[in-house]
Amino acid sequence: MPTQTSLFISFILAVFGVTLFCGVILIQSSYAGLGDAVPWLGGFAALLASGAIYTTAHILYRHFKALRRLRDGVVMLLAESTTKLPPDDDFPREITRLRDAIGTLVARRFEQGKAPDRRLTAVLSSIAEAIVVTTTSGQVSLVNNAARTLLGAKRVAVGTSLYAAMSRGDVETAVASSRDKGRPVEARLRTVDGEILVAKVADLGTFGGTVISFPIASLESHAALEHDLALHDTPPTPTPITKNTLLTDLPALVFDCETTGLDVKRDVIVALGGVRMHGTQLYRSETIDRLVDPGRPIPPQSTRIHGITDRMVSDAGAFDTHWPSLHAIMQGTVLVGHNIAFDIAHLRAAASQFGINWTPPPTLDTLLLTAALEPSAPGYDLEAIAARFGVSVHGRHTALGDSLVTAEIYARLVPLLVERNVRTLGEAISFGLRAKAFVKRQKESGWFESPVD
Repeated sequence: MPTQTSLFISFILAVFGVTLFCGVILIQSSYAGLGDAVPWLGGFAALLASGAIYTTAHILYRHFKALRRLRDGVVMLLAESTTKLPPDDDFPREITRLRDAIGTLVARRFEQGKAPDRRLTAVLSSIAEAIVVTTTSGQVSLVNNAARTLLGAKRVAVGTSLYAAMSRGDVETAVASSRDKGRPVEARLRTVDGEILVAKVADLGTFGGTVISFPIASLESHAALEHDLALHDTPPTPTPITKNTLLTDLPALVFDCETTGLDVKRDVIVALGGVRMHGTQLYRSETIDRLVDPGRPIPPQSTRIHGITDRMVSDAGAFDTHWPSLHAIMQGTVLVGHNIAFDIAHLRAAASQFGINWTPPPTLDTLLLTAALEPSAPGYDLEAIAARFGVSVHGRHTALGDSLVTAEIYARLVPLLVERNVRTLGEAISFGLRAKAFVKRQKESGWFESPVD
């Protein structure tokens, strides 16, 4: 039944019940005998009125809750932290229709924005060459079907490392030659299987990255092209952070680590993962994804969660060998994470174990921020929050996978916080501490070096 009709009927019943109840009271006070003869009438009227009022209140609560969720979704759209509205599992029909209308408008605008990408796809797909474009770190940002066929579809895809398929030394030598000469160069590149391929290598100069093309006679399927050229974007150089730094201009490393277990005094790190952000912008080209040799067997119950085995970390190197890379990408940023106190506790312990000078970085916890923002939400684990915010979950319980999911959640949190006048780093830290039950639980777990106010 439509919400307007339900509200109207509930309102009429409430008015009728209250009127009947008041009438009975008047009758009972004026005509004691009649009142005694129908003692059930007042109770019936009160029950009718209270039931109607409860129904009305429930409908209104559900209605305004749905409106709030829709408003939050629109706020995230306006901040360009997402292109989708949150799911409408329990929206009333009128609000669902409004949500669908907004969603249709956004989808049309999004499709219009993708038109240049489709033209690029058509042009590059028609070229009878296997083409791979990489970032300066070797991350694949564009690949056509011919290149996937030539180099291996499982090895070469958007977001993977080219060096899973090609010899790093050969590629880097060719790129350096192209850069020095200021033009594309021909090179003989070895695959990881030892095959020699003739290629044309061009350095992209100030755009950052490389184009590698392999001439081939024909393309069996030239319609397929996969790309994400945003991987060439790099974050601004971090500036000094203070508590007054705006969230919309905050340099961050969204971080996660996998461990041998949950006891920070006994367990150690087996994987590090992180992705750089600036405000709500993700920079997928700036990531860290490292396995770490814990120097001890990984318990089977931990392997069942994150999938990391003793064999996988046997030649991964201890924590101290990865610290320079982690420290470099952390520099000048705030560490953001889900239950980030757990990850910080393990970083602090690892630094102590290897004699590394440790300075606690500023942090923001997406768990605390979400719990403070939505105190009556049904759940605060990563999957539950991702579902409410319309974030797809991939690579769960891997360090980089969890970092990327958390980064998408954080990108949606920032505009919601700003709308509630939580605009700066200091305000966000204070706001997160409102989630007192979770802060207490983190303290009791021993994740803090000193008590947190």
